[in-house]
Amino acid sequence: MTQPVTYVELHSPDLEVSVHFFTEVFGWDPQPFASQDYLVSPAGSTHGIDAGLLVARDGAPRTVSVINVVSLDETVKQVTVHGGRVVVEPFAISGVGRGCYITDPTGLLVGLHENNPEA
Repeated sequence: MTQPVTYVELHSPDLEVSVHFFTEVFGWDPQPFASQDYLVSPAGSTHGIDAGLLVARDGAPRTVSVINVVSLDETVKQVTVHGGRVVVEPFAISGVGRGCYITDPTGLLVGLHENNPEA
């Protein structure tokens, strides 16, 4: 079974500027999700995936693909067995599930998400 990219995060050094840009250029309507500074612009009924807009923790702009996994714990084990590493430890997303950030052996950053509203 393949585990596809199901979500994308846009990490911005200036959230207000980025929200204005994506709203004006692409018609997005980002709304708070899980916290006031984590915004989501849903794809709706169109082809595509939802996009999260948030402040970059380190101030560096980046786009992070997020892969939905069945078990975050099992996937994290496989990441380390195959030469990747966890760069942000697993955390709970209230009412949604759990997530973390990993890198592959080359340093490519990827988010992982496990659906589990009770997490």
